Amino acid sequence: MAQKRTLDLNKILTKASDLIKENGLSELTMPNLAKALGVRSQSLYHYVSGRKQLLSLLGASRIKILHQKLVDDLMGLSGRDALLKFADEIRNFILNDPALSSILYQLNEYAKDDAINQEITNIFRLGEKLNLKKNDAISFHALIGAVLGYVWLDKSIAFASESAEESNENYHRMILRLVSPEANYSKNIN
Repeated sequence: MAQKRTLDLNKILTKASDLIKENGLSELTMPNLAKALGVRSQSLYHYVSGRKQLLSLLGASRIKILHQKLVDDLMGLSGRDALLKFADEIRNFILNDPALSSILYQLNEYAKDDAINQEITNIFRLGEKLNLKKNDAISFHALIGAVLGYVWLDKSIAFASESAEESNENYHRMILRLVSPEANYSKNIN
């Protein structure tokens, strides 16, 4: 008797993430994913409408994990410590998650109501709870933009000569200057 395959959305998303990690985003196609899962391409369309929705759902699933990590790690922190932990966790998570990093780079392709954008909104809501002083800090939007921009610089070879310690110190300096531009954070950042 033939064994029935048990395919579900979580298996599809996990395999899609693995394929991005192994081969890059451009190689994630519906036929390649189906082959890796041992199913016909048509079977995938029972779960997603196409590659765009697949990537949105994959990005959303990764951001949900990031959100939970932030909630857990920010518990009991406030002020400068909470801000740096928030920024560090986002940076480290994206740096170590090739699928999410690749998907975020193409974020402009998704509609406002796509799953990925809904999860990004949840990260913003969490960050807004850091209660940055509105009159001292730049917008939270700019803060997130700076974090993401730094991540892509980290991934590039532009600053390859910078040690991990120097990179972290410069990153913290940037975050703190965005929040309180007049303060001098050149000493004792860590």
